Amino acid sequence: MRTKIYYAGDKPSIQEIATVIAQEFKLPSEQLQPAYMPEGLPIAFIGTEDKGGKPHKVALEFINTLDPKRVAAAAIYCTSPKKSGECLKAMRSALEARGIKVLPEELVCNGKGGLFGGGKAPTDEDYEAAKKFANACMNKALEHQI
Repeated sequence: MRTKIYYAGDKPSIQEIATVIAQEFKLPSEQLQPAYMPEGLPIAFIGTEDKGGKPHKVALEFINTLDPKRVAAAAIYCTSPKKSGECLKAMRSALEARGIKVLPEELVCNGKGGLFGGGKAPTDEDYEAAKKFANACMNKALEHQI
C-alpha cells in the first residue's frame, strides 16, 4: 500500500520519531515541503513538533492544501516538551475540515523544545510506542477499517 511518512519541525526529536515509523515499512521519512503535494495516498502519517500547543506552521500549511483525492486518511503524531497532544487537536480539526479521515490513534512522544531545550529527547519507550502506532494504523488501512 502506498503511504508516506511526513514530519514538520526543526528539532531532531520529530525526525527521530518519523524515522522509527518509516523503518517499520522500510520507507523514508520526509520533511514536509509546502510545495510538494502527494496524489492518491490511501494513508499518510503526518507529524509535527508541538509549538506551544500548536502544530508547526509548515504542517498546517501542508494540511491546508490537501483534499481526499490527495490523501484519503491521516495518522497524526507529535513530539512535545510537555508530552502534551494539544497540537494534535488542531491538526485533526484542520484535516477533518478538508474532508480527510483521521485515525483515532494518536502518538505523542517526548521532544525537546524552545531556546533552552525544555523537555527531553525521545526515549526507548517512545520508539516502541511509535512502532506500535505505525503498525496499528497501517493494519487499519490494510483491513479497510478507515
